Amino acid sequence: MADQQAFFDLLDIMENEKLVEPKRFFDLMRGTFSIANLLYLDVDVLTAGFVIHRLHHTFSARSLTTYVDKRYQRIDPVLRMTMGGLRPVDWATARKLHPESEPLFSTATQLGLGLDGVTLPLTAPTRRLAFLAIQADVPTEEWPAYRRCHLRDFQLLANLFHASLLENDSEISDPEECPAALTNRETEVLGWAAAGKSYWEIGTILGISERTVRFFMTNARRKLNVVSNSQAVAQAVRRDLIPTF
Repeated sequence: MADQQAFFDLLDIMENEKLVEPKRFFDLMRGTFSIANLLYLDVDVLTAGFVIHRLHHTFSARSLTTYVDKRYQRIDPVLRMTMGGLRPVDWATARKLHPESEPLFSTATQLGLGLDGVTLPLTAPTRRLAFLAIQADVPTEEWPAYRRCHLRDFQLLANLFHASLLENDSEISDPEECPAALTNRETEVLGWAAAGKSYWEIGTILGISERTVRFFMTNARRKLNVVSNSQAVAQAVRRDLIPTF
């Protein structure tokens, strides 16, 4: 169990420093508690999938690549339960409730990862998801007591860390750098793109050519100061510039 003074020292850092960088936060958390790995994710949630805003973690590159390549997000019960509520999600409980997720946990075991952990949903703007996942470095039989002892501390520290990143976002953005107004056609094209439609499908829906759809998307990217369609959609959703279908 963590020393209480070490926790209060960490709390002072989180409350007094304007911004604690993710790597430093992870190092402090691992040094204060018996934590094997952490993962912080902040994404925009679109009909077509996720657009990552921030991803920081201490897992191996192989672990993350395997998760993405095998598309385990489709059966990940922790992710599903995190998206559906505000309560902390215990990994063992999620595993029991969703037996179809067994391939994910079997692969984690093969990669040498522990299966005891908790994921903490964090407050996020509309159509956005954020959470901090914590994998403990304690024997399985000690996990329930460990979780009960530290869950409140984890929730407080996670919220302070998340808030500092969001506040820093607000401070570094220049309110005078507002994007040029999108036209009605550009918002329609972006809206259907957010719904997962292709250029051809958008053109069919709107009664315009695929080439014209590309023209509107190019203009939208320029106005939003981004380089990809996914970034344009994410920015437009974040700023409430487009409808969602």
